[in-house]
Amino acid sequence: MTSSNNGTRLQKYIAMSGYCSRRKAEELIDQGKVSVNGKRISEQGVQVYDGDNVRINGKLIELERTQVYYIVNKPKGVLSSVSDDRERPCVVDMIPEKNRIFPVGRLDYETTGALILTNDGAFANFLTHPRYDMPKMYRVSVSGKLGCEVTIALSEGVTIEGVSYQGVEIHKVKYDPKKDRSQFSITLYEGKNRQIRKMFAHFGLPVQKLHRYAIGPLMIEDMGIGTYRALKPFEVKKLLSVAKGGK
Repeated sequence: MTSSNNGTRLQKYIAMSGYCSRRKAEELIDQGKVSVNGKRISEQGVQVYDGDNVRINGKLIELERTQVYYIVNKPKGVLSSVSDDRERPCVVDMIPEKNRIFPVGRLDYETTGALILTNDGAFANFLTHPRYDMPKMYRVSVSGKLGCEVTIALSEGVTIEGVSYQGVEIHKVKYDPKKDRSQFSITLYEGKNRQIRKMFAHFGLPVQKLHRYAIGPLMIEDMGIGTYRALKPFEVKKLLSVAKGGK
C-alpha cells in the first residue's frame, strides 16, 4: 500500500492483499461486507492508509508481501473455486502454497485445461475485465455435424436467451460420420458463464468434451492433466501486455 497523502483506494488495497480481484472487492463493498477501522463501508473510492484496519466479514485483511503466479491443467470434476460447502475438490487444493491464492476466471466443473491462480488481484483484474480482450483457446468435441451456417453465425456473434455473445474464431473442423461427432478449435475473447456449451447447445450441437489449451500466449501442451507449475516472470509480463492490447 502506498503511504502518500492520497492513500490507496479500498478496492485496490483488497485486491493487492490477494483476497480477491478488484471487481469482486467492489461487489463486497457494495454489499456492506467491508469495514475500515471499525466503520462499515458501502461506497466505492474510500481511501485507506498505512496502519488502517481493513476487515471483510470481520476478518482482518493484510497485504501479501510475495506475489505468486501459477498455471494448472485442471482435471474434470474439480471446482474453479477456493472452497466448496459440499466438500468437492477445488483447484486451489492442487497447489501447496502458503499464500492465499485464487483462480483467475473459471472453468466449469466438467471442463479441463488451463487456469491461472495467483494472489495478485490487480493482475487478475487485467486478465478478466471485460474491457480487455484476452484470447482463450479451446478444443471442443460436439455431437452432430458442425456446418458452415453455424460457424458463420458464431463468428458474427449471437444472442441466446437475451445474452449477447461476441464473435468467435473456429478452426480445424473435423467431422466423424461414424460417431456423428465434430471436433475443432475455438478462440474466445470473453468469458461468460458456460459460454461455449450454451452457444453450441443453442444450435443443437451439445458439447461432449471441452478443454482449454491456451490463455493468450500461454499454452499448456506440455502439461499433463492435474499438473501445475509456477509462471516465469516474463510470462506474467507477457500476459499483462496482451491483456492491455500489446502483442
